[in-house]
Amino acid sequence: MNARVPALAESPLPHLERQVLELIAEGHTDQEVADRLGLKSAARVQYRLSRIARHFQLETVVRPQLVDHGYTRGVVPVPGLLQPLLLEAKAYGLVRAFAAGRSLHAYARSQDLKPHHVQYLLKTTRAKLDATTHPSVIRRAWQRQILGPTPFAADLASMHDEAPQSATGPWVIVPLLTGYRLAGPAGGLHRTRHLDVPDQEAASAAARFLSGRPGFAPLWIAKPAHPGRPFRVSWGRPPSAVCPEPGALSARPLQQTGIRLPQRA
Repeated sequence: MNARVPALAESPLPHLERQVLELIAEGHTDQEVADRLGLKSAARVQYRLSRIARHFQLETVVRPQLVDHGYTRGVVPVPGLLQPLLLEAKAYGLVRAFAAGRSLHAYARSQDLKPHHVQYLLKTTRAKLDATTHPSVIRRAWQRQILGPTPFAADLASMHDEAPQSATGPWVIVPLLTGYRLAGPAGGLHRTRHLDVPDQEAASAAARFLSGRPGFAPLWIAKPAHPGRPFRVSWGRPPSAVCPEPGALSARPLQQTGIRLPQRA
């Protein structure tokens, strides 16, 4: 389950159809969209949505999927990013199912959920995302970096791939100047974990933020073997116990990098 990266922008949507899709993503009803754009009737909005589906070569009009396609393909402006949000596994799966064009019923059947359970899941997920409609769930998921091309979205997808049913509590959202990342504690099958970040400043910030947390010791930073490559912040199994793979960055203990880590308050 990998985070999708927007493709190069394809042929643009006509201006009116782009406006329709943006308003649907914001949570407006068909009649509200028609009134705002002077389309006179909800039926004309539905016609425009069918044209958008054909533009994306989709056989059916599934509104959350249209919104996700609009962002992913670069034909609709992506809304401004907000602080990322962790969702538990079933809620995350629901958001992904909507983005893929699956119905609520299909998702409930795939998860063996009772109708009242999936309705409650939908209600709580929409509340967490501050979304009012299925399409606006996708818009808010992109804003909160649950979907989209950000490193945090990729980290979140990896977390749920690794342990779809696990709690999200032990994982830590790491704030950096370059954006947010998600880090998991070392242990079990993952005796060593790491984050690749663009430069030493980001590596130092990540190490300071994680220092002293359970599951994030010892910490060390590996400098890149070649200029322009990322710095690697690692934790868990000590470097001396790690068998380096061919071509891997050489891990150096944190104290050997010259970086001092004050204790977290």
